[in-house]
Amino acid sequence: RDSVSGIMDVAKIAALTMQMGGGIGFDFSTLRPHGTWVNGLDCPAAGPLGAMDICNAVCNMLVTGMGRGAMMATLRCDHPDIEYFIAAKSNPSRLRNFNLSVLITDTFMDAVKAGSDWPLIWNSKVVRCIHARTLWDAIMRQAYDTAEPGVLFIDRINATNPLGYIEKIAATNSCAEQPLPPNGACPLASINLAKLIVNPFEPHAELDRPQLCQLAETAVRMLDNVIDVSQFPIEAQRSEALAKRRIGVGVTGVADALIMLGVRYGSPRAVRLVGDWMQTIQNAVYLASAKLAAVRGAFPMYNAELHQQHESIARLDPVVQRAIAK
Repeated sequence: RDSVSGIMDVAKIAALTMQMGGGIGFDFSTLRPHGTWVNGLDCPAAGPLGAMDICNAVCNMLVTGMGRGAMMATLRCDHPDIEYFIAAKSNPSRLRNFNLSVLITDTFMDAVKAGSDWPLIWNSKVVRCIHARTLWDAIMRQAYDTAEPGVLFIDRINATNPLGYIEKIAATNSCAEQPLPPNGACPLASINLAKLIVNPFEPHAELDRPQLCQLAETAVRMLDNVIDVSQFPIEAQRSEALAKRRIGVGVTGVADALIMLGVRYGSPRAVRLVGDWMQTIQNAVYLASAKLAAVRGAFPMYNAELHQQHESIARLDPVVQRAIAK
């Protein structure tokens, strides 16, 4: 919330989450721009970066002697403080416990393509306008110089989120593998693709697709069990996890797997292969989830009609779509 108590409440939740070893993501877009007058305090607001400094200090307190903490900060591309946010890591000693990502909307990308002006907005009012390409170039230059900020195409994230009919996403976990809603929690597992290459470095090398599907199904059952045995820092996170039973199955060893197949990383063939592997995992995970639901029941917030209408379902194998429909 855009208040002192709201900011401190979030800092407390972050501390409790990190104390248990969890990473956390924040969307600071709801905080008023720096310099905005705060009537109740009779002073100008510190803005999103001021609140980020508070959370960074909390993280420092918790991880002293234990290594670097893990937090993600996001800010919408139309927030009036977006330029300060983009340049925040120009000071190498500031916000060391944060990763930064700009929330990029479809309308912003349209403005970049058109070369038009871009309004920066607060409380539904245009504060000022800047050139969209100038802002985009600033993001690219800063990412080149300091490796941050990243970008999150937030409209695409929400459009392809299988639970988009019951939630709105504005941030990710600390390493950006998993977009999450407020209080969202998600156990993750990775399949080592390099371990699945049959006859590596040989002309007839290939990925063992049946084993990939089997591992994906095992990961689904394991992660669903993890939800039930996990302890959560706060009740809101536990309730969110049990209501949606969100899990994440990903990959590691991608570059090694491609090398074993004799395929150059980043080449058009590599892109096609990895896309095919990920589609295989997606289909296998959905099918395993449907089988699990038949035994344990669907997650409490599941809405069959809305789920099957969702854009993400259209990309699944017809066999998987039929299993979900049942």
